[in-house]
Amino acid sequence: MKMLKENLKTVTNYATADTTNAENFPAWTPSDAALLEQLAMTGTLGNFFYANAKDATKDAVALLERADPFALAAAIVRGRNEGFIRAFPILGLVYLSKKNAHIFQDTFQKVVLTGNDLVDFIEVAKTVRGLGRSIKTAISGWIAANTNPYYAQKYRTQIADAIRLSRFKGEDAIYAYILNAYSDVKGNSAEKLAKAYEQYPDLAAHRDFATAVEAGDLVSAARILDERNLDVNSLTAYYGKFDKVLWAAVAKHSPVMRFVKYLAKFLREGVLTPELLKAKVNVEALKKAKVFPFRLYTAYLAVAREVSAEGKWVLDHLADVMNDYAQSYDWSVFAGKRWVIAPDVSGSMTSRIGDSTVLTYAAVSAMFVGFFVKGLENVTVLPWDTEVKSYCVPRADSVMTHIEAITRMVYGGTHMETAVNYMLKKGIETDYAVFLTDTEEYGSGWLVAWREYHKHHPKAVAFVLRGDSYMTSPIPESEAEKLNVYQIFGWNDSVIDYMKFVLEKRKKT
Repeated sequence: MKMLKENLKTVTNYATADTTNAENFPAWTPSDAALLEQLAMTGTLGNFFYANAKDATKDAVALLERADPFALAAAIVRGRNEGFIRAFPILGLVYLSKKNAHIFQDTFQKVVLTGNDLVDFIEVAKTVRGLGRSIKTAISGWIAANTNPYYAQKYRTQIADAIRLSRFKGEDAIYAYILNAYSDVKGNSAEKLAKAYEQYPDLAAHRDFATAVEAGDLVSAARILDERNLDVNSLTAYYGKFDKVLWAAVAKHSPVMRFVKYLAKFLREGVLTPELLKAKVNVEALKKAKVFPFRLYTAYLAVAREVSAEGKWVLDHLADVMNDYAQSYDWSVFAGKRWVIAPDVSGSMTSRIGDSTVLTYAAVSAMFVGFFVKGLENVTVLPWDTEVKSYCVPRADSVMTHIEAITRMVYGGTHMETAVNYMLKKGIETDYAVFLTDTEEYGSGWLVAWREYHKHHPKAVAFVLRGDSYMTSPIPESEAEKLNVYQIFGWNDSVIDYMKFVLEKRKKT
C-alpha cells in the first residue's frame, strides 16, 4: 500500500507532463522563449552526460527554425554578453539572418565580438545558408567598425579571410597590412604595406619584433614589447625562441584572461613575481576584463598540477582572490534570511562545460556554494544525489576548499527531491533554497517534494539553477510562480544579480 500511495502521488503530480527527460522521467516542454533563454545562457552545444553534440545541435536548430526573430535577437545578445556563451548565439545569429535582415544587421556586432567569433560565424553561415548580400554587408560593417592596430595584430588572418570573402573595400592602409598575411592577394603592393607601417607605428613594431626574434636579438625584441602596444596573442609563433627576459615581458603585457591562462607557464619560466600576480589577478581586474571567477579555479588546477612547493604562494593568492570575489557581491538583500544551498553531486555533474578539459558542472556549482557560504552567515549546505551527504566545511575555509570538497562527492544518481525531503524530515525551515543541478532526475520527483514543502512553508522560495542545455523542464511554467519557483539558466556573474533582483521585488510586494 505504501508503494501504491507513492506511485499515485507521482502520477497525480505529473498528470500534465507532456514529455520525458533523458532518464524517461516525466517532464515538461518549456516554451520557446524559455528555451531560447536557456540555450543562450548555457548552450555550448557540446557533448553532455545524457546527450551527444549532434542531438544537442539538432534540437537547437529545430528551435531556431521556429523562433520569433525579436525574441531570438534579445536572447543571443544576452547570451553572448552576459553568459559569455559563443556557440548558440553565433548559430542563432545565422538563423536570424534568414528571418529578418534588419534585425540581423542591428544584432550582428552585438554578438560577433571578436575575430574568432567572425570566423566561426562565417563557417556556420556557409554551412547553413551561404554568404548572401545581407551577410556580406554585416561582415563589411564589422570590419570597418572594429579594425584597429591591436585587432589587426590579434586577428590578422581572421580579418583577412573575412575581407576576401565579403569583398570588403577599405581605403585605409591598415587593410594592406592585414591582407599581407597572404601572398596571393592581387593589388596589395609593397608601397601600400609601407604606408601601413608608416601610418601605424604599432604594426611596424610588430614587424620589427619578429625580425629581432628571428635574428636572435632577444634583448631588442623584449625592448620593443615593453615599449610598444603589441598583442602578445599574436606572438605565439615565436614562443619557442623566447628566453627569460622575453617571457617576463610577455607576462607583464598579457591581458588578464591570457595571464590567468598562462600562470603555470610564467611560473615555470621563472618570471612570475608576487607583485605582478597581485597587479594582474584581483577582483577589480577580473571584473573589468569580464573574466569569470571559475577561470581562477582552472588556473589553480593547472598550477597545482605543474609546480612544486615553491609555487604554493600562487595557489594561496588564487584562493584569496576567489574569497575576495565572494565578498565583492552585494549581499545586503540576501542577509538576515535563512538559506539552503543544495548542489547536485550526482554522476552527471562530471560533464565538462563547453570545450574545457577540466571544468565540470560540479566545480562551477561548488564555486557558487562557496560564494554563498562566504557571503552569508545563515546557510545550510545539502549536497545530494540519491541521498543528502554530510557537509562540514567551516565557513572560514576558502571557496577553493568548498570546490574540492564538493567535487570529491560526485558519484551517484539524480534524485532531485532528496534535499527537499531531507528538509521536510529534519524540520529545516528556510526562506530561500537554491538547487544547482542539470535537472535530469529519475527519483520520485522534485516537484512532488517541493509542493509538499510549499504546503508547510508557503513563503519559501526555490531557485533552480541550471547549467545544462537539456530541452525539458522538471517544473511546469504554469505553476512556477504560485509555487515560488524561479528557474535560472547559466552559472555566471549575472546569476547573483538576478537573484538580488528577485529578492528586492519580493520585498516590495
